[in-house]
Amino acid sequence: MLIRVHVHPRANRNEIIEVSGDLHAYVTAPPLENKANLAVRDLLAKRFDVAKSEVTLVRGAQSTIKDFEI
Repeated sequence: MLIRVHVHPRANRNEIIEVSGDLHAYVTAPPLENKANLAVRDLLAKRFDVAKSEVTLVRGAQSTIKDFEI
């Protein structure tokens, strides 16, 4: 399953919300050294009840819009 996520790094909370059918991930991690990407991966794994290793960043490593595969 391919999931597109709008990422908001350096937020004041860690959560995923759905806005008009789009997923928005708010993470406290900065967008440096892949920290925000890993934080989003962890949130997606928790939301979809899968292991972190089953969530892979496919596209958008340096963008705020990312595609993850679960």
